[in-house]
Amino acid sequence: MSDQYEAVFARYDTDGDGQLTVDEVTAAIAGMFPAAEVDDLSGIVKALFTEYDTDHDGLLSVTEFVPLAENLPELGSED
Repeated sequence: MSDQYEAVFARYDTDGDGQLTVDEVTAAIAGMFPAAEVDDLSGIVKALFTEYDTDHDGLLSVTEFVPLAENLPELGSED
C-alpha cells in the first residue's frame, strides 16, 4: 500500500479512528469542488460507499480507500 495514500487517508480521517465516515468522505469530496457547483454530495458519497465499502459496515478502511483514491486522483492528491 502506498505511503502517499495512507497519508491522504490520515488527513481525511479527522477523528483518527482508522475509518472514514460518510461525513469525512463528504468533507473530502466537498473540498474538491467549489461550493457553488455542488449543493448536495449525498448521492455521490452514497455511490462511492456502495462501490468501495466492501465489508458493508458503513465506513471506509484504509484498504478500502486506496482503490477509491487510485480511481479518483483528485482525492488522492496531497495538494
